[in-house]
Amino acid sequence: MSPLEQVLAAAKSIADAGKQPSLALIKTKLGNSIPMPILIQGLQQFKSMSQDAIEQLQALTADVSLSQKNEELSELDTLKLELKRLKEDYQQLNNRLTALESDYRSQK
Repeated sequence: MSPLEQVLAAAKSIADAGKQPSLALIKTKLGNSIPMPILIQGLQQFKSMSQDAIEQLQALTADVSLSQKNEELSELDTLKLELKRLKEDYQQLNNRLTALESDYRSQK
């Protein structure tokens, strides 16, 4: 999906939520990945579209939502993996500390 299509889909999604699409709302929805000139062009194009053309953006909106969900899942999976590694590291350090304390006690 092209950046312009992403802007149009985001604008439709915002409009479907009952809000007036604006640069700020679109930028918030899409993040900083799309340059400002394309955001402006997409918003102007969206505002000039007929209601029928806006309704045809439904498929694009679904694609954007799906890609956002996949991105969120990927981030969640990454965080889960990082948490698992941290727990393993913690357990190893805890085991090492227990062994060192045991050795220290036996030397006394």
